[in-house]
Formats: sequence, structure tokens, C-alpha cells
Amino acid sequence: MDDHPVIREGLTQIINRETDLLVCAEAGTIGEAVKAVKKQEIDLALVDMLLKNTTGIQVIKKIKTLCPGIISIVFSMSDKSQYIKQAIETGARGYITKDQISENIIDAIRQVLEGKIYLSKRLAKKIPVIRQPDSIVDKN
Repeated sequence: MDDHPVIREGLTQIINRETDLLVCAEAGTIGEAVKAVKKQEIDLALVDMLLKNTTGIQVIKKIKTLCPGIISIVFSMSDKSQYIKQAIETGARGYITKDQISENIIDAIRQVLEGKIYLSKRLAKKIPVIRQPDSIVDKN
């Protein structure tokens, strides 16, 4: 979920290039995200942290009430440790910055679908308490 159509379209193109991954819905608002979760069987949600009328945290909380098994990855322009901690504490299984998303999003998706937590090495240094034995920290 991102409130900018060009970001959603770009992520869709990157993800749909993979033969085993498919974007089944896009959302620009929390209402659209709720409709998508109710309508589609969604395994994973990519959610922007900072949206026009809400936050990624609020989106994750809302869609998890409707679909408790949904996995989420937060992406953001910000690499502030408070946002990363908040996302992980809310149940996100990954956090990726927008400057790294095009190179690392497929690895992040695969890792969280395998039950691991995804953070780039740079982000993991900001919040080492998130490191767990089953976590994957990207080399970038």
C-alpha cells in the first residue's frame, strides 16, 4: 500500500517479473486496503510507513484484525529507529527503505514468507535487539 500510484505500479512490475510471485491487489488508502483483504486471499502486504491520512502502523493493525495470518513488510523514506521498532512491534516482518527497495524487495519478500525477519544490515545496526537466530539480515 502506497498513496502514490507510480510507486505501486513500479513495485507491481518488479514483483510480477518473478514467476512465483503475483501482486493480486493494490491500495492507495486504508479503505482500499481493507477491501482488498476482504476480497482477495493475500499472503503479504507491502505498506508504506508514512501515508497522507494514516500511518503504515494503523494499516497493519486494521488488516491484521481482518486477516490475522497476513504478513507485512513496511517500506519508508525514513530509516529512523523509532519507525523500525514500531513496525516490528506491530507485527511487520520486515522493514526496507525506499532507496533500497528496487534492489532488495524480492529478497525481503522471500525471506519474510519463509518466516524470517528482514532488515538491511544498515537498519539492523540501528536496532540490534531485533536480531534473532531465525532472522535474515541483508548484506546491503
